[in-house]
Amino acid sequence: MSQLDPETRQVSAADAAEMGELGPDNPPRPAFENTRDTRFYFPSAAHREALSRLLFLAQDRNMGIGLLTGEIGAGKTLLRTLLYAQLSSADHLRVNIENSLLDFDGLLLEMLSQMRGARMHSADLPDRYSRLAAFKRNLAEEVAGQDKHLIVLVDEAQQLGLDTLEALKALTNIASERQNFMTLILIGQPELRERLARLPQVDQRVSLRFHLGALTAAETGDYVRHRLKAAGLIGEPPLESAAVTLLHQASLGIPREINRLCKLALEHVLNQGRSRLDAAAVQVVVADLHRHGAIAMAQEPASGLLDDGLDGDMNAAHAVRTGSQ
Repeated sequence: MSQLDPETRQVSAADAAEMGELGPDNPPRPAFENTRDTRFYFPSAAHREALSRLLFLAQDRNMGIGLLTGEIGAGKTLLRTLLYAQLSSADHLRVNIENSLLDFDGLLLEMLSQMRGARMHSADLPDRYSRLAAFKRNLAEEVAGQDKHLIVLVDEAQQLGLDTLEALKALTNIASERQNFMTLILIGQPELRERLARLPQVDQRVSLRFHLGALTAAETGDYVRHRLKAAGLIGEPPLESAAVTLLHQASLGIPREINRLCKLALEHVLNQGRSRLDAAAVQVVVADLHRHGAIAMAQEPASGLLDDGLDGDMNAAHAVRTGSQ
C-alpha cells in the first residue's frame, strides 16, 4: 500500500467533523459524468466571464459574430447549453447547430428546420437558392415581424470549411437600415482562431472573442466539491487538499479530465471501503492511467505521494478502469 507523508495525510479534527462520508448512496447520483446537465455547471471566473460576454453579444443584437474558443473538455458545450437556456424565447429565435460537418447547404436546411419547428427535407428545398429564399422569408416573418432576434450557435465550428464560414458570415449581412436580424456565435477548439485568420473578411467581423482557459488549482477543488454537492452529497465533501493538488496537476485544470479522474478515484475509494477522496486514491488512478498510456504526466508526482508499494495498490484496484473504455 502506498504511503503518504504525515503532513499530506493530516486532516484536522475540525475538518474531519465537518466532512461527510462517501458511500454507495452518498452522493446518490453520479457526480462526474460528462453530460450537459446544467445543475453541475461550475461558475469559475472564466466561465462566468464567458457567459456574461456571450449574453451581452446576443442581447445587443448589433454585433454580428461572436467567438468562443477553448481546449477540448474546457466546458464550451455546457456554456452553450446555458446560453441557449438563458436567452428568452420571447425575444430570440434560437438555433443550435451541433453537427458542424455539414456543408453550408446542409447547415441552411438545419437552420430552417429549427426556425420553423419542423423537420425540413432536401426535397422540400432542393437547392441553395430556394433555401436562401426561405431563410429570408423566415427572417422577415418569424424574426423581424415579431421583433425578435435570431441567434445561431454553432458548436465544433473548427470543423467548418472555409467556404462555409464565409457563407455563414454573409447571412449576418441580411438586415434593415436600422436593425440587424441575426447574431452568429462560433464555438470551437483553438484552431478555429487560425481558420478565421485565413479569412480576413470574416475575422474582421468578429465583434467579441473569448478564450476559455483551464481552472486554477483553487477552482479545481471548488469544482470537485460543487459537483459532489450537486449530486446530492450529504455533509461537506470529504476531499483532501493533497488530492486537489494531484487532480489539478494531472488534469491541467481541464474539467473533463477532472471528471474522468474523480469518477475513477471515487470508484476506487468505494471499492476499498473508504470514505474520503484522498491523495492516495487519486494517485492510484493517475499512475494507472499513465501506465496504460491514457494520460500524460505533466509533472513528476510530489515527493512522498508515490512509493515502491504502489503496484500492490494498483493490482488491488483493477476495478478502477483504465480509461480505455
